[in-house]
Amino acid sequence: MNKQEILNCLFSNWYHLFRRHTIKSVVIPLPEDFVKYLQDDGTVVLPRGVVLPGATREEWDNEEEEGDSGEERSEEEWEENEDEEEGNTPEFTELMEEIGKSIENLSGKVFPKLGWSSPKDAAWIANNSLLCNTAGEVVLLLKSSDFIIYDLTSVFKLCTDVEGGVNIPHQLVLRKWANLVPGMEFRCFIRNKSLLGISQRDYKQHYEYIIKDKDKLAEEIHNFISDEIIDKFPSDSFVVDIYKKRDGHFWVIDFNPYGEMTEPLLFTWGGLSSGSLSTCDFYVDIKTADDVIIGQFRYTPYDVTMQPSEHLRYRMPQDFVDLSTGSDATKLIDFMRMKIQSDDVEESSDDEQWTLPVNR
Repeated sequence: MNKQEILNCLFSNWYHLFRRHTIKSVVIPLPEDFVKYLQDDGTVVLPRGVVLPGATREEWDNEEEEGDSGEERSEEEWEENEDEEEGNTPEFTELMEEIGKSIENLSGKVFPKLGWSSPKDAAWIANNSLLCNTAGEVVLLLKSSDFIIYDLTSVFKLCTDVEGGVNIPHQLVLRKWANLVPGMEFRCFIRNKSLLGISQRDYKQHYEYIIKDKDKLAEEIHNFISDEIIDKFPSDSFVVDIYKKRDGHFWVIDFNPYGEMTEPLLFTWGGLSSGSLSTCDFYVDIKTADDVIIGQFRYTPYDVTMQPSEHLRYRMPQDFVDLSTGSDATKLIDFMRMKIQSDDVEESSDDEQWTLPVNR
């Protein structure tokens, strides 16, 4: 994979090519100080002047006029604390105003993302939705997302032609909100300008209508990719997510690099990279107009079992994730030491052990 393949998938580099086949969107360049704010690790502090729905500015700015001990603060202490908080609060007035105006121009409801990734791992913090009505909601999602940090710091990490630093054109993308049906989104894998694979995007769920219309869907998707996508997109190999609308037409949702940084869903990157797909029980062939088989359309079969969300782990503190997976040996050793010390204290204690009473 090379740097140009990644840049071809940057939203602003493909949006103008497929404007009539995608959702109306606005691209806002991000200033460097806001990028640093997103990268700063710590407590989420919203920029000055930004509030979330349900809270007035006065309620957001003011706090109880009591110290930690419950004692009332003096006027001087209150002013000092207020000045200190204002000094630590970031301010991006022009950017917040531009985001607010863009949301209004997109009918008041938007889906935010950066040039490559969306903050879908942070949806839990906003009632499991990426729908935003205000600049505050947009910032909260961006600031809470690990996927956004990947965009800002590691998007070129698998490239073989990157030496030294790379000047990444950071941008915020606001897309007009649309209520998409998950079962109508498909991921298409194009290898050397040929459609090799199509996968049901929401692959952890079974949709009966996909199985019912699988042959027709495979043909329609192949025709759309061949007629509207392959010759217009600058890369020979890439991944594109598309959505079939109620009227039968397709929307382009996003482009991704053809490589391991992109989820293969119902395929494997071993087969996709070699171009030789193994057979399975839940696919139909993708055929050309001459009836030549060029790939597979895979779907989730009837016997699928309920599976947890792939983003569930992002709702837990990182320390819990590291301990449960054993990915951080230092934390695991510290935890075991604490457990041993706790056991030693319990064994040496002369205190009476309290137990729940037994009902008789």
